[in-house]
Amino acid sequence: MTATQIPLLTEWFRHVPEDKWLRDPAQSRADAQAIWDKLGLTAGCRIFECPCNKADLSFPLARKGAVVTGLEFNAHFVAAAKNKFQRAGLPGEFRSDDMRTAEFPVDMDAVINWSSSFGFFSDENNAALVRKFFDSLKSGGTLLIEVANPHRVIAGKATRIIASGEVVDETWDAQTHRASVVFPQTSYRGPVKASVRIYLPEEFETMLKQAGFASVEFFGQGFTPFNPEGERLIVEARKA
Repeated sequence: MTATQIPLLTEWFRHVPEDKWLRDPAQSRADAQAIWDKLGLTAGCRIFECPCNKADLSFPLARKGAVVTGLEFNAHFVAAAKNKFQRAGLPGEFRSDDMRTAEFPVDMDAVINWSSSFGFFSDENNAALVRKFFDSLKSGGTLLIEVANPHRVIAGKATRIIASGEVVDETWDAQTHRASVVFPQTSYRGPVKASVRIYLPEEFETMLKQAGFASVEFFGQGFTPFNPEGERLIVEARKA
């Protein structure tokens, strides 16, 4: 079966094998340090990570003194995050829910949507999610969204390296403005086709400002200056 013949499930993200979602802990620690430094966070700051995966990103932030709340649809990941925080004696609240309908915490200093976790839904639902992120923040708070560099995706240069070490190509569809990734078949599950809406920086800026954000900036990995040839795009939006 070719990639074009694999059906796209409406809730495809519920069918991706768990190991395909896992993040590199070393990269997560580096990202956490970069976030802490860039936002000038201090002990006691309140951070909401959505989705939080196994808290590989928010755990090092909590060790620096952040009070973390995490939301994740995968109950196994939530259990792992809770266990990690409990063993370390760190404050953290994690629950399993659907980000589209879940109630979000409020008065957050920062909301973090990391590791290509944005664009799963329709334009309408993606915009609604951004508005929920806005409402979750306190005045002066910051939203961070980290995704694959859209310019590379559109040019057909983007790949995704998943936890097992496989390199998965992303296929761009100019009509739908979405990129598709096919996760290979496993011994217990057939191939799963994922589809993510790809937003250019100017599209992100329009959507975020329509949601109420006062300023939007763009960076590359590690908050370096954004390079259209780079691997990643970080969107930083501040609430007035």
